[in-house]
Amino acid sequence: MPLAMSLIVDGYVRLRDRDALEKLRVHRITMLEAAKSVAELDNSRMLATLEEEIELISAGLSGLNAGQDERKLAPGGDQEISPTIRDPDRQA
Repeated sequence: MPLAMSLIVDGYVRLRDRDALEKLRVHRITMLEAAKSVAELDNSRMLATLEEEIELISAGLSGLNAGQDERKLAPGGDQEISPTIRDPDRQA
């Protein structure tokens, strides 16, 4: 699961989708709190996975923050990158 989560986080970072990352982190934190409240099951692996995923998401958010700081310093850094993939053979 951490590999899948790292790919998801990477995609959101590339798209600069802070909202999606924050929602994902809130969701994982909620799941972690719910899993901690269940005492009848051995859910140590699930807790460890959720904690690792939360760290990945937080690192992605930190990367977005760092990227924003770099874009502010770079010339033309206020331009947005379109997430749309364009077909080079297609004429406009």
